[in-house]
Amino acid sequence: MPNLVKAIVSKKELKLTPGDESSTGDNEFEVTVVNESDKFASFYLELTTIGAEPDSNIKWYSLNPEVSAKKPPGSSTTFHVVITKSPIQVYETTIDVTLRVFSVEFSQLFTSQKLRLKIEKAIKPLQLYLPVKDLKVFPGDEIEIPVIVYNLSPKATTVTLNISGLSPEWMTQGTTQSFQIDAGDYKKTSFWCQPPRNPETLSQEYDFTIEAKSNTSTRNPREQGTLEVLPQGTVEFSCNPKVQRMPRLKGKVYGKKSKFPTYELRFENNSNLPQQVDIQVSETDKKQCELVIPEGINLEPGEAKPMYLVAKKRRPWWWLKRRLFFEVSPILKEPDTGFPSTQIRPNPSTQVLELQVLPIIPVLLQFLGLVLTLLLLWLLWYLHPQDYHKGPVHSVRLIGNGSLVVSGSSDQTIRLWQVDRSPWKPDIRRLKYEGFIADKTEKAVRVLRQSPREDYVIAAGLESGDIKLWNVLTKIPPQSIYTGTDRVFDLAFTKDSRYLFSGHGSGIVRQWNLEFGTKNPRIADAGFTVYALSLSENQQERPNTLVVVGGRYNKLALWDWINSRIYPLKYQWQDWKKDNKFDPVMGQNQYIDGLAISDKKNLLASSDNEGYITLWSMNAVRQCIRDKQLEEIEKGVQNQKKDGVGNLITSLECDNAILDQWRDGHNNQPVRSVALTQNGCYLASVGDDGKVMLWELENRMRTPKNQNGKIIASSPGIRLNSVDIKAVDDYLLIATGDDQYRVRLYRVQGINNNDNANCK
Repeated sequence: MPNLVKAIVSKKELKLTPGDESSTGDNEFEVTVVNESDKFASFYLELTTIGAEPDSNIKWYSLNPEVSAKKPPGSSTTFHVVITKSPIQVYETTIDVTLRVFSVEFSQLFTSQKLRLKIEKAIKPLQLYLPVKDLKVFPGDEIEIPVIVYNLSPKATTVTLNISGLSPEWMTQGTTQSFQIDAGDYKKTSFWCQPPRNPETLSQEYDFTIEAKSNTSTRNPREQGTLEVLPQGTVEFSCNPKVQRMPRLKGKVYGKKSKFPTYELRFENNSNLPQQVDIQVSETDKKQCELVIPEGINLEPGEAKPMYLVAKKRRPWWWLKRRLFFEVSPILKEPDTGFPSTQIRPNPSTQVLELQVLPIIPVLLQFLGLVLTLLLLWLLWYLHPQDYHKGPVHSVRLIGNGSLVVSGSSDQTIRLWQVDRSPWKPDIRRLKYEGFIADKTEKAVRVLRQSPREDYVIAAGLESGDIKLWNVLTKIPPQSIYTGTDRVFDLAFTKDSRYLFSGHGSGIVRQWNLEFGTKNPRIADAGFTVYALSLSENQQERPNTLVVVGGRYNKLALWDWINSRIYPLKYQWQDWKKDNKFDPVMGQNQYIDGLAISDKKNLLASSDNEGYITLWSMNAVRQCIRDKQLEEIEKGVQNQKKDGVGNLITSLECDNAILDQWRDGHNNQPVRSVALTQNGCYLASVGDDGKVMLWELENRMRTPKNQNGKIIASSPGIRLNSVDIKAVDDYLLIATGDDQYRVRLYRVQGINNNDNANCK
């Protein structure tokens, strides 16, 4: 075969003096690579010699450029090569070096040449090298400071290393090391540093110096590095009591005389950075309660100070006692610059305070007017009953044994429907309206989910960001889980109903402990708007519990909340990948709308607004996670990326996780919601084309005999927002909600609900 690559070397006799930092040019040369093939190609160079460690991370030469650009036939590229270290530990000798030239794209395009390298006696027999000079660490974490020492002398030597500039208390294995290095050899070692987690460990850069001494060298080399202690901690925010009354009770308020209600806001800086604290109240709340905002305070690490917020609300002449609620939010800034503090956060981020305002006229004198008002309201309600939703229905759920349906809407109500499961009943008359569960939630209801352990307890997520629990049967007043401004798009219960997970518009996923209180939830930051949430629990697999999160930019992620790990999972369209050589750009207008999980089959179903429905194997996903963990252990991955609340982020590519994917069921229009039966044998889907589709599954994929699914109902031009499905005896119940304010129920006859029937 003719030689299709030509390498022109400027010099073949080279000389290197180890430790000589002055450049004489003897250790430099140029290589001109000429592409004599008929292909567009790019090239790179490699130097090898007998005895050099191919896997060593110590580079003994440098290239410029490292890889040539892709060029046409006949073109050339000139590389500048500098030999910086001896490739093997020999001195005062000449060795052979092989120069090899490779094509990046075509393995048959290569060539090689022999060079001679003369290695002189070292000028500086003892050398010190820090592979990493700029290190970063959080307080409480341990970090490795790697060091490499070279003995370039012809004699073995004893080396003593000493590190200075850092507090000796931080050095977990001491500040001094001694060891012996043979002639011409080198030694890799490390110092270990662990700054304590307390306010005295300030967030700043700490310069340190490592010095080496030996009995064979009069020169003591030293290297300098920088250790940056990263910001960590919170500013604790408290107010006690949170309720004040107007008129105020007589006496002093926190040692201060005041005729107006005064709230003592206490701030304690438990971080390692000084903080300037200001408080923020919305203009509406400020005007409503006539609040006097205090000036900001400066807090050193470990310092605590109060601020006093005064309410000067005027009392009304009549009506009942008014309870005014307002949110107080701390704003943290850097004292020197006044810029917002992005690393340190207040805990909690807001406090909801209450001001009770009593009327000037006693309540007893207003009783008659109140009774008349109530009678008028009752009459208006009686004459104009709200039997149906007045806005788009965002969420429907079949609860209990399928005898009831609950629905939530933009009209700020949650309603209850009785199911008639008679086989002769027409579907349009199958639901009987039973009334409100909640007739005024103050904001649109985005999502409803029922408790697995208590079938008649539902959780509701509101457009305002509130999360509440209702008992459908007892009509007990709701339990408030969360009050905030972060919109709730989806919720998910664990099987034991102990935990509730919520997905928010900010990208935050919160875990609420319903058994021991809902304060200080665990948090994960998915990094994208969360539109769909589901939970996979399998006690036989590891990890046991995964929170599946889907949302904007067609992002899909898995949160292992027990181990504080987030695994972004690459989401792709298989037909696009098959027909194109590049992945499509996922923009903010592409998003995953629906998620559903069947733990019996370890099956995940997802849908997006491009019209795709995808079936995933959770067994394969968990195996990919375990493989990734083993890879991290073997490679010793350090300085992993974290989200804003401390979860480690590890990207996951799991090509074998997708079992089936299709787009033709809803005419390539957005699929807004999917649902699986309890045993994972059937999948229901709805979308913008107005169709209610049923898909029979076998071996966790569409059955070969029914690849196109079954149309249960079709309402062209009406967007369907939500679907739920339940297998009961020998039939299926499918509930839907749409943009035309409707809640519908469909009964599908002729299925068998045994685990193994029609579901291999």
